[in-house]
Amino acid sequence: MNKEKPNVNISLLHNAGKTYVHPDDLPVVLNLLHSASDAGLAMKIEYFDDILAFRTATSIVGETILSINKSTNETLFFGPYALKNLANSLNIQLFYRR
Repeated sequence: MNKEKPNVNISLLHNAGKTYVHPDDLPVVLNLLHSASDAGLAMKIEYFDDILAFRTATSIVGETILSINKSTNETLFFGPYALKNLANSLNIQLFYRR
């Protein structure tokens, strides 16, 4: 019997040519990234006391998926394509909306 993939919807914001996760959806993205980290698909990296980043674990260098300033919850970098691939690896159907 085929199990249907759970659907996750994430709102994106665009500013100055960069893509960001809507603040309301940041907890959902972080939860997904923590699950991927627990599954060995992503690496959680903490820089200094206030920068948190997640990178793919599928290559030696890894690709940054998300980095945030923990003290302000400001998104510093977000890679929507990398997150979508990661979600697919977790058997989650990820959709973006603007």
